[in-house]
Amino acid sequence: MRKTFLLLPLALFAQLAFAIDANDVEAYKKNYSEQLRPMVMKKLGMDRPDLTAGAIKREADAYVAKMAGCQLEGLAIFPEQYREKAILPVAQGGDVAQATQALNEELKKDIDGGKISKDEVMTIIQSAQQAVQICANS
Repeated sequence: MRKTFLLLPLALFAQLAFAIDANDVEAYKKNYSEQLRPMVMKKLGMDRPDLTAGAIKREADAYVAKMAGCQLEGLAIFPEQYREKAILPVAQGGDVAQATQALNEELKKDIDGGKISKDEVMTIIQSAQQAVQICANS
């Protein structure tokens, strides 16, 4: 069972790689990390006043790099059109929060239009959150 959980993120990431260009994936990771790094560094500085500036930067860099990959694993669960709506704007330098808001608006529009059910969306979101959590805890 544990092996299945370990292989699942790899299978999902492989599926993601076919739908989104590898350059987009790397650009997403870079831009996601750059946007979150200042917030993470600030939080680490407040939570861990004993750390030097260099140690805070190293910890923040490691954390945001991991979380960027984890976010991609979570987004791999979404159908392609939603995945692209979340990944491509960030890969092109857009704001992570704005891309998330645009994704949420697209999902709401599609629920209202009958393209996808609210239950399907909830299942996708819960599965994605679980994938991110498993990744973050690994």
